[in-house]
Amino acid sequence: MYALHDAAEAPAAMPAAPNPAVPNPAAPKPERAKVRCRTIEEHDLDAVIGLLRTGFSDRSEAYWRTGFARHRAQSLPDGVPRYGYLLERDGEAVGVLLALYRAVEAEGGTHWRCNLSSWYVKPEFRSLGTLLDGFAMRDKAVTYVNVSPAPQTWAMHKARGFKSICAGQMLSLPLLGRHRGRVRAASPETLELLPEAEARLVADHVSYGCLGLVWSDGAEAGALLFQRRALKLLPGRLARLRLPGLQLVYRSPTLDLTACLGAVGRYLLLRHAMPWFVLDALARPPGIAGRYFPGRAPKFARGPNPPAAGDLAYTEIVLFGA
Repeated sequence: MYALHDAAEAPAAMPAAPNPAVPNPAAPKPERAKVRCRTIEEHDLDAVIGLLRTGFSDRSEAYWRTGFARHRAQSLPDGVPRYGYLLERDGEAVGVLLALYRAVEAEGGTHWRCNLSSWYVKPEFRSLGTLLDGFAMRDKAVTYVNVSPAPQTWAMHKARGFKSICAGQMLSLPLLGRHRGRVRAASPETLELLPEAEARLVADHVSYGCLGLVWSDGAEAGALLFQRRALKLLPGRLARLRLPGLQLVYRSPTLDLTACLGAVGRYLLLRHAMPWFVLDALARPPGIAGRYFPGRAPKFARGPNPPAAGDLAYTEIVLFGA
């Protein structure tokens, strides 16, 4: 027999067995974060500068805005990124890679060169940072350069196919070099000695604050551009001691530097009280008096048209300043 129970004591009814013909509603899936890389547009610059100031705390807002303004003045066709690439997560800017394009006019024709610069991704999104690099270096016809790689990235650049275009720097004492020809300041008169494209390049860099010189010997002419900067020559605690100096950031491809070095040195000493300058090199350059510092300020390039050592025209070094 089964015992009877009061209604108050009756057990709760069992839930009805599910009908296999009627599926249970699926639990809502959490939305995946939307991550994308895209080109930096003009309206993004405030957010970009905010990221860059976080990643490079020693650089002021004016530093970034000055460089962007100088680069903005360069003519670029539609479809070529103006400033570089932005990494977004759910619409929030979390990473940036500057990519400064320029058209290089050479004897073999015009080609594109891109200065990859100033990579920064917020720490919590670092795992996504490789998306920026891959997105920025898709075009094999473009030559990509990095003129300020952090030491921890040197091996990574080599693994990605970058080749060294500068393996050290030479502190040159030009007055001890051969003396040939005449050196004058870049001016409307002296720029007429140069090809039109090169004269425009020199004029642009003089407007950035570079020292522009034109050398000639009556038959040939060439340009040199120097950027004023403080030189750190000593290691360790003495590294804080810096000397005023110049860095060679461009010279005409056909200009024989050793042939005109004495004339350049005489001009720099008499007009600017400057007995030395620094130049990039793959090895100790022959015929130039001074001291070579191997391993200092290496620079890398990948692509079909790598620049010569020391060609820093329109790169971050001159656009943004030292």
